[in-house]
Amino acid sequence: MNKHQEFLKFEAVLAHCEKRVPQGSLFAAMEYGLEMQFFDGHNSLSASGHILADMLMPST
Repeated sequence: MNKHQEFLKFEAVLAHCEKRVPQGSLFAAMEYGLEMQFFDGHNSLSASGHILADMLMPST
């Protein structure tokens, strides 16, 4: 997978998380993503984050 595709997946998951937090802030979205285990401790997509991204993004 190339870097651009990885970035698009990360953005899709982050946008999903941002919709789920009442504050609507990126920091709150990242915290939510960490709690839901979509992101790892290095702010990268985890295995479940990749699965969520695949569900959120249209296949090409």
